[in-house]
Amino acid sequence: MLGATWIARWIERRLMAVQTIATSTRIGISKFTHAFLVAFSILIGLSASGLDLTTLTIFTGAIGIGLGFGLQAIASNFVSGFVLLMDRSIKPGDVISFSGHSGTSTEGFGWVQELRGRYVVVRDRDGVETLVPNQNLITNSVINWSYTDPKVRLKLPVRISYRDDPELALRVLLKAAENQRRILREPPPVSRLMGFTDYGMDLELRFWIADPQEGVNNVRSEVNRAIWRLFKEHGITIPVAQREVRFRSPTEDAEEWAFSNKSQTKD
Repeated sequence: MLGATWIARWIERRLMAVQTIATSTRIGISKFTHAFLVAFSILIGLSASGLDLTTLTIFTGAIGIGLGFGLQAIASNFVSGFVLLMDRSIKPGDVISFSGHSGTSTEGFGWVQELRGRYVVVRDRDGVETLVPNQNLITNSVINWSYTDPKVRLKLPVRISYRDDPELALRVLLKAAENQRRILREPPPVSRLMGFTDYGMDLELRFWIADPQEGVNNVRSEVNRAIWRLFKEHGITIPVAQREVRFRSPTEDAEEWAFSNKSQTKD
């Protein structure tokens, strides 16, 4: 086993030096080689000790039953890990999130640090490393921000009052995105009037970035600050939801009821 481990590590070092092979493929080959050599060395050791391997039939059958029941989750995670390495859907350095929803949600946002046999190490912006079982990445929806194209589109909803000019507000939204370093000029930012609500008009600023690994909420924050500053300069207001609450006394209810009955009698 010591010899097999040494050979497996030597092969792993040689594979990691081959830059023409994808990183995930190199990791998968090295892990498979390590598992194969260790298992093979165990069989050779048992055979060299004079043990008849045919007597282990019952034992291997029990192991198979255990894998089918008690070790099913572990075996599934190992197989899922090799699948992830082979299809290269997730690899070290990718930016992923586990929101379960489509679009640019940042819930569970983090960077893939390394792929292990049973889990994937994901590090978030707070420096917390989460060990995600490989099976979860196979069976659940995962947003890979850097799978093929790192460019992503962000949307910022804004509501203005009915007293304001929507055309002016749309131009102000575009101006707020002009001087932002990380916002792409092609495709250019756009502003849209999305609808009319009870409290105001809903606008939306849409823009593209090419480096989601640098963070998403920080870009939103910078643009929102620019929008707030420009809205104040141009006198554009963001309405606050208002509700009117009326308190009625029992006397008023009785008078209204009497007036209603009187009217119905005349009719």
